Amino acid sequence: MAAKHKKDRRPTNEPSGSSLLPNFVGTGIAFLAVATPLVSSEGSPERGAELWLAVAWCLLLVLWGATALMKPKLEIRWSWTETCLAGFLVWLTISTWHVAGEGNLRAAFNSYWDYAHVLIAYFLIRQWIVNDSQRHAVLSAMICLAVFVSSFAVYQYVVEMPAQRASYEANAEQILIDNGIDPTPGNPVRSLFESRLNSTEPTATFTLTNSLAGFLVPWILISLGWLKNSFSPDTNWKRVGGFALAIALMGICLLLTKSRTAWLATLFGLTLLGLYGTSIGRRVSWVIPATGLTAALGLFMLGFVTGVLDVEVLSEAPKSVLYRLQYWQGAAAIIANHPLFGCGLGNFQGYYPEFMLPMASETVADPHNFIFEVWASAGTPALLLLVAAMVFWTLQIARAPNPTDTTVEAAKPANQDDPRSAYPLWLGAGLALLFAPLLQMIMQEVSPDYMPVIIGIIPTGFVAWTLWGQPISQNLRLWMSIAIAALVINLLAAGGISFPSVAGSLFLLAAIASPAHCSILLEDGPKKMIPLGVGAIGLMVVTLWGIQPSQARRTQMSLSTLAGRQGDWRAMEQHVKLATAADTWSKEGPAALANVYFQGWVNNSDASLKDREPLLVGLEDALAETFRRAGHSFPLHSTAGEWFLDVYRQSDDPDHLLVAINHFREATHLFPNRAIHQAQLAWALHLADLKEESIAHADEALRLDKLNPHAERYLNRLKIHDPGPWKTVENQKPAPDPELSAKQVIENLRTMGG
Repeated sequence: MAAKHKKDRRPTNEPSGSSLLPNFVGTGIAFLAVATPLVSSEGSPERGAELWLAVAWCLLLVLWGATALMKPKLEIRWSWTETCLAGFLVWLTISTWHVAGEGNLRAAFNSYWDYAHVLIAYFLIRQWIVNDSQRHAVLSAMICLAVFVSSFAVYQYVVEMPAQRASYEANAEQILIDNGIDPTPGNPVRSLFESRLNSTEPTATFTLTNSLAGFLVPWILISLGWLKNSFSPDTNWKRVGGFALAIALMGICLLLTKSRTAWLATLFGLTLLGLYGTSIGRRVSWVIPATGLTAALGLFMLGFVTGVLDVEVLSEAPKSVLYRLQYWQGAAAIIANHPLFGCGLGNFQGYYPEFMLPMASETVADPHNFIFEVWASAGTPALLLLVAAMVFWTLQIARAPNPTDTTVEAAKPANQDDPRSAYPLWLGAGLALLFAPLLQMIMQEVSPDYMPVIIGIIPTGFVAWTLWGQPISQNLRLWMSIAIAALVINLLAAGGISFPSVAGSLFLLAAIASPAHCSILLEDGPKKMIPLGVGAIGLMVVTLWGIQPSQARRTQMSLSTLAGRQGDWRAMEQHVKLATAADTWSKEGPAALANVYFQGWVNNSDASLKDREPLLVGLEDALAETFRRAGHSFPLHSTAGEWFLDVYRQSDDPDHLLVAINHFREATHLFPNRAIHQAQLAWALHLADLKEESIAHADEALRLDKLNPHAERYLNRLKIHDPGPWKTVENQKPAPDPELSAKQVIENLRTMGG
C-alpha cells in the first residue's frame, strides 16, 4: 500500500514503557546530544575525530528503524522542512564527491558526516520527542550541560589558566622546546604562543572560545524564559533557585568569553523575550522584525557577492568586524569562482588564501558566517535548500497551534504525557556527563580528563534536581523560537554551522519546537524498512570509508612517530607507507613519507648522489601522491619548494632548482597576497638568473609588505630559506647573509638588478 498522508493525526508509535528497544533509542538520543559538546574537537576535519558520532547516530537510526518493524503502522513526522533538509544532504553528497581530484577529499568526506549526523539527530528527535515530559527532559538536560561547561570554564579562569602562566614563567624555554617552538626572543611563533597563553578567555570542553559562547546563547535564553514561567501562576521557589544559579553561571561564563558576537546575539534574544514574552508582543506581528532583519542581511551579503560592497567601503568598522568583512569578501570570491558545487566541505581554508586580502589577519578555516560558509563550501543549490528549510520551518511554527493549546491537549491519549516516557532521556544525559572523558579518549586519542566532572557535578546536580518533576510547557515554543533566532544571529557573525557542538543545539531546538503530529503513514513492510535501510547504509559507509581507514592511518602514524624517536628510520618509513596505503584519501601519509625521504636525503650528505638516488625518487613519488590527494594547499607547495632548494644546493642539478621554483610559483598562485611567498620566489629566481622575473616578484613582495598590518608577518622579521651551497659546490650563488631579514635581502636584489 502506498504511503498515506495524514493531517493532524495523533501519533500511535510513541515509545512504550514496556519496550526496551525504543527506550534504548531515547537514551541514546539524550546521551549523544549531551556528549557532543563535551567530546567534539572542532579541529582539522581531516583527522575525523567526530566520525564516531556519525557512527553512533547511524546506529540509533538503525535501532529506531527496527522498532518500526514491530508496529503495524509507522508514522513519520515529515514536512516541507524535512524535504528541503533531505535535498540539502543529497546536494552535500554530490558536492563532496566533486572535490576528488583537486581538493582534500578526506576533509570533505569527514565534514560531510558532521552535517549528516546532525541532520540524522534532527530526524530522530522529531520522531521520538513528542510529549511535554520528553521535551522538558531534553531541554533540562541541555541546560544542565550548559551549567556543567560554565562551571568548568569559571574554574579554568580562576585556577587552571593562572597556573599555566605561572608554570610558563618559571620554565619558559623548556616549555617552548617541548612544543617544538624556537625559544629565540622575538620569534613570531613564540610571540603567538605567548599571546595565546596569556589569553584569559576560557574554552571549557570546547576548542574555541567563540564555540563555547555560541553554545551558551540559546540555553541562557531558554533558562530566562523558564524562570519567568516559574513565577506564575504560583511561584516555584525551588526552580527559581535552580534557574538563578544556572543563569548566573552561564552569564558569568558568557562574559568571560569576551565574545561580542555572542553578547549581541544574547541581547537580541533578550529583546525578543521582553517584547514577545509580555503583552506587548501581542500587538506586534513577528513578521515585521523577521522580514526587516532578513531583508537587511540579505542585501548586505548580496552586496559582498556582487562586489558592490567591499572592506574598503567599511574600513572604519571596529577591528573584529573588519576581520569578518575581510573573511566574507574572500568567501564571496570563492563563491564567484565555484558557484555550483563550492570549493568542498572542509576545504575552505585551502581555497581562501587564493582570494585573501593583503591586510587580512589569518587563513581562517571558515568565513565566520554560516550563509557564506555553506555557499562557498557546497555551492548555491545547497544554500538555497538550507534557506528554504529555514523558511518552511518558520512558516510551520507560525501557523501551528501551541503544544499546550486546549484543543491539542484534549486530543492527546491518556498515556501521552506519562512522565516515565522521559526517564530514558534523563538516564542518557546523566550517563553522557560521566562517560564523556572516556569517549573523548577514544575519539581524540588523549588521556581522559575528569576535572570537568569533578568541578561541574555539584552545580549541575543541583540544577537537575530543581528541574525534575512537572514539565514546563507554558510558552515553550515561544522560548525555543527566540533561542533559535538568537543562535542564528550568532551563526551569522561567528560561524560554526559545521561544528556539531554548536549546530547541534540549533537542530535540536528546531526539532523539538516542530509540531509533533505525523504526516506520513507507512503500512507496507518494505516501506517500513526505509529508515532501517538508510541507517544501515550510512553506518556501512561511515565505517568502511571513514572510521576504518582513518583509525588505521592514525595508528600507523603514531607508530611511525615512535620509531622516529627511537631513530629507526626503516621502521618509520614502513609505518608511513602503511598509513598511506590504509587511507587513500588523506594527504597525511604521503606528506609524511615525503618528509622521511627528504630527511634521509639531506642527512646522508656523505653518501654519493647515486647512492641517494632512490631517496630522491621516493621523495618525488610521495610528493606527487600528496598533491594528487590535496593539491590546493599552499603550505605543501611552499615546503616542497624549500626541500628542492636544499636538494639543489647539495646536488648542483639545475633541474632541482627549477622544481623548487615551480613549487614556489604554485605557492604564490594559491596565496598571492603573502609577501614572504613572493620574496622566497624572487630569491629562487635570482639563483636561476631569471633577473626580470625576480625583480618583479621582489617589488610585489615589498608592495604587499606595506599593506600588511600584522607585525608577525613583516618581512623585516622573517628570513629567506636557503641553506647555501654545499661544501663541494663552487659555482652556485651564495646564500643570503643569515643576519639579514627577508626585506633586506629583497631590497638588495632590486639594487643588484636581480
